[in-house]
Amino acid sequence: MKNANDFQLRGTDLISRKVKTARDESVGSIKDIVLNTSTSQVDYVVLKVDEGFLNLGSKLLALPFESFGFKPSYDDAIFVRETKETLENAPGFDSDNWPIGPQGEFLHTMRTYYSQEDRSLNGRYDFENRTFFRHQDTLDVSADRIKDKNSGSGFLEKDRRGDRPSQANRGGDPII
Repeated sequence: MKNANDFQLRGTDLISRKVKTARDESVGSIKDIVLNTSTSQVDYVVLKVDEGFLNLGSKLLALPFESFGFKPSYDDAIFVRETKETLENAPGFDSDNWPIGPQGEFLHTMRTYYSQEDRSLNGRYDFENRTFFRHQDTLDVSADRIKDKNSGSGFLEKDRRGDRPSQANRGGDPII
């Protein structure tokens, strides 16, 4: 039987907790958790990389909450689901230069890098659903014609080349 508290974590319990890879390599520790007051959800978790890990110095990385494994059986460690190579090439920031201001583009870049969402057509972020272009898209790609739902005009006709019989004689007599 699962305890209801198994899926609840206190922020104070996460801050400074050690982070390891799936191969039990120490990566660093949780520096902070950034919350979105509009959605009441975690926008990202800030990972402070250990000085010696991948020769990155004391770099800070913003990772999606979904990139971490949180289980009571992990004995005070949190596992990051990203590979060493992914973390090595990840965009980061230093402690004096945190991302500020409207963060839609930053969040999209971060989540796309960690493959938590597909690249969007123009980077529009839906804060309510925390998505980029899902079923709310203005383009109806399931119809015969791709339509702009806002204006109703179609800009791509259905391919009808297969609707008529071919006039070309294929094959022919075999060569013996």
